[in-house]
This record gives sequence, C-alpha cells and structure tokens, in this order.
Amino acid sequence: MKLCKGMDEAMSASREKKKRFEERGDGVEKRQVRAKEDFKVKKRKKLITTVVAIVVVVLIVLGVVFNSNLFYTGLTALKIGDSKYTTSDFNYEYFNTYYNTYTNLQNNYGSYASMFLNPEEPLKKQMYSETQTWDDYFEEEAIEHLKQMTILNDKADAENWELSAEQKAEIESNIDSLKTAAASNNYGDYRAYIRALYGKGFTEERLRKLLQKSYRASYYSQFLGERMMAAFTDEELDEYYDSVCNDYDLVSFMAYTVNAETDEENGIDADTAKAQAKTIAEEILAARDQATFAEAVYQFAPEDEKEDYAKEDACLHRFAAPAGISNTEWRSWLTDPARQAGDTTTVEFSTGYHVLLFLERSDNAYELVNFRGITINVGTDEETGEITDETRAAAQELVDTILEEYENDPTEEKFAALADEYDNSGENLSGGLHENVILGTLADPEVEAYLFGDTEVGSVQTLYSDGKFYITYPLEKGERYDRFIAKNLKQSEQYTEMMESAAADYPVTTTFAFRFAK
Repeated sequence: MKLCKGMDEAMSASREKKKRFEERGDGVEKRQVRAKEDFKVKKRKKLITTVVAIVVVVLIVLGVVFNSNLFYTGLTALKIGDSKYTTSDFNYEYFNTYYNTYTNLQNNYGSYASMFLNPEEPLKKQMYSETQTWDDYFEEEAIEHLKQMTILNDKADAENWELSAEQKAEIESNIDSLKTAAASNNYGDYRAYIRALYGKGFTEERLRKLLQKSYRASYYSQFLGERMMAAFTDEELDEYYDSVCNDYDLVSFMAYTVNAETDEENGIDADTAKAQAKTIAEEILAARDQATFAEAVYQFAPEDEKEDYAKEDACLHRFAAPAGISNTEWRSWLTDPARQAGDTTTVEFSTGYHVLLFLERSDNAYELVNFRGITINVGTDEETGEITDETRAAAQELVDTILEEYENDPTEEKFAALADEYDNSGENLSGGLHENVILGTLADPEVEAYLFGDTEVGSVQTLYSDGKFYITYPLEKGERYDRFIAKNLKQSEQYTEMMESAAADYPVTTTFAFRFAK
C-alpha cells in the first residue's frame, strides 16, 4: 500500500510537474502573443502619432504660407505675353479702377452714387450691366490696363524711350499726395495706408515700379500720337474730313414743337387736338428766316409760354454738332448735303409736330481761337434783384481800374495776372486762358463774333452783353478746325489699329495665385 501510495504521489508529482511545464510553455506562448499584440498596438499608435504630427506640421506650414505674402508678391498670378505680374500688381490696378470709378460717380451724382455702385455691398452681387457684375468689370478693366501698359512699355524699350526728369517728378508728386492722404486719414505710416488701399503685401517699392510703368506707358502713348499726327499732310486731312463731314459739319437752325393739347370739356379730343397742332405747324412752316419764324412762334405759343418765346433767339440752335442732335429724323434732314438756307420741314410724332427751319451749315474750315479773358459780372439790386445804373456803374469802375493797371504794363503776363486777380466768371482758368475754342461754344454770341473775326494779337477789347463785361486779349489763332478733327480721328484709328495688332502677341493667362486676387 505504501508502494502504491508512493507511486501515486510520484505520479501525482509527475503530473503536477508536467502541468507546470505545460503551463509554463503555454504562458510563454500567450505572453509572446500578448507582447506581439502590444507591439502592434504601440506601432499603430506611433504611426498615428507620426501622421498626426506630420498633418499638424503641414497645416502649420500651410497656415504660415497662406498668411504670408507668398501668394501676393512671391508668385506669378498673371502673365501677359512675356511679362509676369503678381496678385499685388493686379490688385493695384483693380482697386485703382474701382476708386476712380466711384469718385467719378460721386462727382456726377453726389449722394446718389451708391444707387449705381454701393461700396457697402459685395461687388460680385452688384450688376454693372446685364451680363457683368461690377467685380467682373473692374477685373476686365484692370487686366486690359495692364496689357496696354505692357505693350507700350515694350515698344518704349525697343526705342530706348524714357520719361523726362519733369515726368519722373510727377511720380514723386503722386507718392507725396498719398503720404498727405495717409496723414489726413490718421495713418502714422503711409505704407500701412497703401496696404489698406491696395491689399496685402503691397509695398512702396511695388508702388514705384507700377507708377513708373504706368506713367511711361501714358507719356509714350502721347508721344506716339503726336508723331503720327505730325506725319499727316493737309491733303490727307482734307480728304479724310470730306469722308466724315456729315457727322461733323455744324448746323444752325430754328426748332419749335407744337403739342396737341386735348380739352375734353370743350370737345377737343386727341384727333381734333392733333389736327389743330398740324394747322399751327403749317402756319409756322411758312417762315423762311429767323425773324419771321420767331414771330410766328410767339404768335402761336400758348399764353402761359409766350414770355419764353419773346426773344428772337428763343428757338435758335447755333452751330450744333450732329452727334448732339438726338432726334434721328432731325439729324437726317439737317445734315442732308442738299439742305439750303430757308428750307423748312415738319416732323410728326404721336402728340404733335416739330417745325424746323434750316439756317446755315459750317464746314469747320475756320481757325480755332485762343485768347485770355476777364469776365466781370454786374451786380444786382438787393431788393429787386435787377441790374441798375448804379450796379452797372460800379462794375464799369472796376473794369476801368483793371484796364488802367494793364496800361501800366501792357504785356500778356500782366493781363494773365489781372485775370487771376479779378475774373469772376467762375471758370477758374489759369491766367484766363482759353485754348482751341470751337465756334458755338462761347456763351455770348457778340463776344464770339468778335473773337472769331479779324482780331489783332494783344489788342485788348472790352465788350458788354447781358449783364457782363468781357475784357479780351486775343492770341494767335489755332489750326483749322476741320483739319483738327480729321487729325484726331485719323490718329485714333491708326493708334487703335497698332494696339490691336500688337495685342495678338500678348495673350493673358492666370495661375493658381490669381485666386488670391482682390
């Protein structure tokens, strides 16, 4: 029994040993598996941590890049031909176009400017036309200006043409104006001001570069135009003007509108009123000169309008340019080469008739007028608002004082100084200088007739008309107006043809950096 017990114990011990051995083997294997799994988990964690770290670094880098000036000044955003421009360059042109446009709208429409272009609203949401937003328009204009500037600078390079010292000084004056504006707008540093105006990354260096290119293009363009004009002969100009004379010859005529006035209470319906208007129009139509026409108009004008037609020139249109005659039927009849003084016609419209009397046609073969002038307005009585003998005498006394001062130093320079001191026309012309004056543009016919007549240079003349004294100092006459017109039109055609031809070699392309524009 003891033996069996011993064997049992031995076997039991053996089983325990085997079990412990198996458990040790099993434990090692499990530990290896667990270790392997732990390794995988740690490896995944490390990988994730590494990826996250890389992403964070990339985001930081991208954040630094996107918040830097790289896309504004460091990369090409726009290529025009072989020339490269940055986003900052484009922004300068874009915002200049915007500022100039809005300033013009303000000058023309005052507080109503925002009805056309509202600075408080996104430009992409405001329509410039049926097909373009204001943003589209400004972008197109900015690119076109850069293109023109590039072409002209390349042409200037080819001729070694440079700005003069005086022209370069204008650039400095422009920069000085910006510095003054910066101070006025409470910017301590004008560099911050130009960044506020033209966007991120814009610098004084870039400003100077763009101003240099812009001024050079502008003055070189002027140089080209003058060179083109100088090459035209009088024969070429006369031939050209003859081909466009119907669009530019000036016409003088009388015009009056007879309206069909209905009066239902007295049995005058639309048809009856129209028939009466036709009868009146035919009566006026019988007139063949200015005085007779004016008398007929006064006779048939409604009682409440007679005062408006008391003067003979009430219906007169003097030296009107065809382009300024909006009624196409009027324009067609008045510019007909067969038209003769005294011709009349009526032009019917829905509620009446226009009556026209042709007086004369000017072929513009006259010399443009240059002169210096001093206008003295005669004052009026404070109570009546009318000119009196006393107010006219006071104005005459001032005229006499001016003439006396001039006689002490009878030179053009002295007259110019007197004009700056005494002229109260409101025109604010330096030295009272009027250049290249066109027939029909001076307000007073008497003054115009004198100046376009045979005047002697420097022969001071005083004229009085309609409450004003005019002191005039004639200068040398200018060129013939018909040739002046032809020269400008012909030069414009040649210049446009030259630029359009050159544009083919200047394709415009944009890059990714252009997305950061504006």
